[in-house]
Amino acid sequence: MVCCRTEAPRDGGYASAAALAVSLAVAILAAALVLRGVSALKLARADLRRSQAAYALSGAQVLAATRLVNGARSARLAWSIGGLDDRGVSVLAEAEAPKLRLTEAARLDDKVLALLGADDPAGARAHLAVLDARTATPDAIAAADVGASWRACARSAISPWGVAEALSLAAAQAPDQDLDGPRAGQVWRVRATTVDGWTDERIVRLIGRVEKPGAVIWRRFGRTADGGVTCDRTINSRASGLAGTPATP
Repeated sequence: MVCCRTEAPRDGGYASAAALAVSLAVAILAAALVLRGVSALKLARADLRRSQAAYALSGAQVLAATRLVNGARSARLAWSIGGLDDRGVSVLAEAEAPKLRLTEAARLDDKVLALLGADDPAGARAHLAVLDARTATPDAIAAADVGASWRACARSAISPWGVAEALSLAAAQAPDQDLDGPRAGQVWRVRATTVDGWTDERIVRLIGRVEKPGAVIWRRFGRTADGGVTCDRTINSRASGLAGTPATP
C-alpha cells in the first residue's frame, strides 16, 4: 500500500525560473526604495542645515550692522561671532567708499591686475570698462576674470560705491572699543560665513535704527568652496606692491 508520493519533483528541489524572477524583482524594488529613502533623508538634512545657516548668518548680519553703525576706527574689519552657529560665524566688513572706483579700475595696468589675481588682465580690464557703477554688483566685479584669487579678493579692492582714485588695501583688524563716531549713511560690504562654507554677503547702507541698523542694497546667499576666505593673506602679501600704484593714462 502506497502511503505517500515517492516521485521526485520536476524542478529537482530548486526554485523555478519564474520564482527567481519574482524574487529578483522584489529585491530590486526593495533596494530602490531604500536608496530613495536615503536620498530623501540626505535632502532633508541638507535643507535643515541650509535653513540653520541662513538663520545664523542673518543674525550675524544684524549684529555686524549694529556694531558698524556705532563706529569703528578701521575701514576693514574681521572678527568672529559665537552663539549663532555650532562652530561660530566669521565676519568680514569693508567700507565701500575707500575702494577703487570702477572708472579707475578699468585703467589699471596689466601688472596691477595680475597682482590682484587676474589670469587675463586685458580681459579683466575690458570687462570692468563696460560696468556701470549705477547698476554693477560685487558679483559683476568678481566675474571680470576666472582667476581664483581675483574672484575671492577683487571685491575687497574695487567697488561700484568706491570713490578712491588710487588703489589702496588695508589689512583687516579686529573691532576695538575705540569708536570714531556714528557711521550712519555709509555703505559697507558685510560677509558672514560659517565654518562649513555657507555665506551671506550683503551690501548695506547703515541707517542706525534700533530695529533696523542697516538697509540691504544687495545680497548673495549660498555655499562657497573657499571656507570663508577673507583675503587677508592675499591682500597683506600684495599690499606693498599695490599701494600707490598709478593707473595707466
